[in-house]
Amino acid sequence: MAGFVCSAFRLLSLVSLAVFMLPAVTFSQSGSWGEPIAAPAEPESAPPPPEPAPTAQPAPEPTEPTPSEPNPDWADAPPTQYEERSPQNPDWVEESEPPPVGKKKRNASEFYDIRYANRDLTMPRGMMRGTFDTVVGRRTDAAVFGPSGTISTMNFGVAITLARDFEIGFSRYRMGSFPGIALFPTFGFGGEGLITFSMSPEAKFGDIPLYGRFQVLDREVVKMAFDAVFRIPSRTNFGFLGGIPLRFIIQEQFAFDTGLEFVVDDIPQGPSAWSLNLPFKFVANATDQFFLELLSGMTFFDLGKSINVRTSGLIGGPFYFIPLGLSAGYTVEGGTTMMDVFVNFRFPTFYGFTARDSNLNAETWQVTIGFNIHSPVLFKGSAL
Repeated sequence: MAGFVCSAFRLLSLVSLAVFMLPAVTFSQSGSWGEPIAAPAEPESAPPPPEPAPTAQPAPEPTEPTPSEPNPDWADAPPTQYEERSPQNPDWVEESEPPPVGKKKRNASEFYDIRYANRDLTMPRGMMRGTFDTVVGRRTDAAVFGPSGTISTMNFGVAITLARDFEIGFSRYRMGSFPGIALFPTFGFGGEGLITFSMSPEAKFGDIPLYGRFQVLDREVVKMAFDAVFRIPSRTNFGFLGGIPLRFIIQEQFAFDTGLEFVVDDIPQGPSAWSLNLPFKFVANATDQFFLELLSGMTFFDLGKSINVRTSGLIGGPFYFIPLGLSAGYTVEGGTTMMDVFVNFRFPTFYGFTARDSNLNAETWQVTIGFNIHSPVLFKGSAL
């Protein structure tokens, strides 16, 4: 009995202790008696440490791109003829100079060939030519051909092409027909031009030649034109020249100038003198700008024997002359203008003969120095 009482007392003590501990556990897991028991909260983890700021990496050194084969499915269009592409970058177009701004004037050589031997017998439409030449020489012929002794003249002229293949001017210069010896009595010593005067043997103004030329044939190898020249007298007498100049061109560097010229000179003391001139000239361009000319031909002067009638038979005609000369010239291109500078030396009556006599005449000679300035003043967009 005593053992049972001790066992019951120990059991009651354990139950009492358990009842006493139960409220503390319950209060620690719930806010009140009616709320469910919540699971114990886990402790919060510490925040992660801040990441270090990234440091700047050094820029890589430039290296040349390695060559690779072009992709046929993705390629640039081929460059035009005006583009120059750099070998390092095919998409980069290098320009040696900035493009022109505004309207650019065209050069005179774009209208008129810079090669003297390859030019037409007339200038292009709208082009103007100013001419100047001075002649110094000596003449020993009889007085019927003009004054003897030392002769010097200065001659200015002008010409323009107002329509295609039609040229007019006040000048003794014409392409393929200069210098001429047909018009009496100058025989190539000048004294003819829009403004012209002689300085010796006496000072006086000369005659004014008005000419018109129409080019009727224009081929690569042959050119032909018609000439009409009227000498307006202010020193001598009226005169007229009708001609057919011809030019044959070989490989754009060589030319043969020839033709036919019929001349009538008025002589107040008697019938008019008419003559026939067959010029011959060989032109060669050694370079595009430097040219040479060999001049000759034949002149049948006073075929009607008017001088024979005038002198009562003292001077018998007709007269036949073969000139001989050499020219050298150079073409200077200056943008919208182009200038031919030339010098000529010749014997205008190198070999002369009549029905009675013949002789060489190397004592009559002349030196001509001159220049011609061409400018396309009337072309649209190219006026000076």
